[in-house]
Amino acid sequence: MKTTVRWCGLALAVLSACPAAALEQPVVWRDEDTGCAYLLTPQGGIAPRHRRDGTLDCPDVAANAGIVEGMGKDIARGLDALQREVERLRERYNRP
Repeated sequence: MKTTVRWCGLALAVLSACPAAALEQPVVWRDEDTGCAYLLTPQGGIAPRHRRDGTLDCPDVAANAGIVEGMGKDIARGLDALQREVERLRERYNRP
């Protein structure tokens, strides 16, 4: 009896994963006007396609214009501003 319940539970777990395996892969579609690539899903969804470096897959976007480099510069500027503010507050509270 216990082995039958185990096999039924195992079969149910395997069969419950089948709908996820049945999803189709998105299709790449390129807009004729802009040349940008988009991912189309069979369910009707659309999303812009990105290159490996994080930039949009469009002809007018340079391949070396990575988002990561720009983001690193923005983070560095923010950290510098935060450090200046902390120093200013430290000086303010250390004064008698």
